[in-house]
Amino acid sequence: MKHVRIPDFSQPIPVRVTAGSKPARAPVDRRYCNLPDEQQPGAIEPWQAVSPIRPDTAHSRSLRFLDATGELLAAVAIIGGGIILTGLASLL
Repeated sequence: MKHVRIPDFSQPIPVRVTAGSKPARAPVDRRYCNLPDEQQPGAIEPWQAVSPIRPDTAHSRSLRFLDATGELLAAVAIIGGGIILTGLASLL
């Protein structure tokens, strides 16, 4: 049975560098040289990142109206159905 040495992951990995060698640089693709900088954390205020932008057009207003009307009809159907079932149960 062979025993395997378990590495100690809490220690840094030793780097093998010879005295006469220079660090090798990988070639960089030119497409990646002129990319725009990313936003740094804290560069904008939190309210700017999450501010809701709701368009106020006739189409969006009509959708909100239909949505509210549908919610109202659903509430009437649920409450009315409960009242009717309660009334029927009392008649039996």
